[in-house]
Amino acid sequence: MATGLGALSLLGATGCVKVYQPLSGLHDAAVIDPRLPNLVGLRVAVHCPAGAHLTHGEAEKLCRRMDTLLTNQGADVATYTSDPRGRSDGLDAALAPPQQQVAAPVVTDLRLELRTREVETSQDPVSWALCFATFTLVPALTESTFIQDITIRDESGFLLLTDTLRGRIVRTFGAGAWAGNKVLNWLWRDDADEIGRGAAHRDLSADFYQQVSQTTFNAAMRWRVLQEAAGVAREPDAETQGAAPEAAMPEAGVP
Repeated sequence: MATGLGALSLLGATGCVKVYQPLSGLHDAAVIDPRLPNLVGLRVAVHCPAGAHLTHGEAEKLCRRMDTLLTNQGADVATYTSDPRGRSDGLDAALAPPQQQVAAPVVTDLRLELRTREVETSQDPVSWALCFATFTLVPALTESTFIQDITIRDESGFLLLTDTLRGRIVRTFGAGAWAGNKVLNWLWRDDADEIGRGAAHRDLSADFYQQVSQTTFNAAMRWRVLQEAAGVAREPDAETQGAAPEAAMPEAGVP
C-alpha cells in the first residue's frame, strides 16, 4: 500500500497542467498574418527591458523571437535589452550588463518597447491541503495574471501607439488533473483543443505574435501618414523593395 501511495505521489510531482486564458487585448481581432511581408523596408529597434518579472536571459529570448517575427515580415530589426539611447530607469541600469549598453542604429523608423509585469498571483490553500491529503488526487490550483505593455514611438520619441495585453496562466497540480486531461485529450478533444504538451505556451505565443504584428503594422501606417504629411516620405531601400518570403513563426513560448 505504501509503495502504491509513493508511486502516486511521484506521479503527482510531474502532474502540473498549465492552461492559458486570454484576457484583455490578447483576444482582440487582428487582420495581419505574421507570415506575410507586412513591414517591408521598415527599420525597427526592439527594446526588451529586464525587470522584476523578466530576467536578462528571458529578455534576450523575447528579443530574439521579436527579431524573427518582424524580420519574417520584411523589417530591418535591431534588438536591445537595455535602452538603445543610453537611458534607463534605476532597475534597468542596475541589471543591464555593460556589454549591452550599445548605440542605436544610425537611422531607425520605429522604436518598439515590450515590458512584462506580473500583477497578481494567487494560490488556493484549501485546494493545496486537499491535494496533499489525497496524495494529489484532488488538484491544487495556482493562478498568475500578467500584463504585456507595448509602446511604439518614432525616432524622435513621438508616441505612435500603445497597447496593453493581459492574460492569465492557471496551473493545476496533481495526479488526478494530469491523468484526467490525458484521458480527455485522447477521447474527445481535437488536437487544437488539447490541454498539456505545451499547449498553453503555443496558444499564448500565437496570440502575442498576432497582436504585436498588428500593433506594429498600425504604428507603421500612422508613421508613414505623418511622414507624408510632413513631406519626408522615404522609399524602401533597394534590397528590401521585393516582398519578403513567407516564413515560419518564431519558436513557441513567451516569458
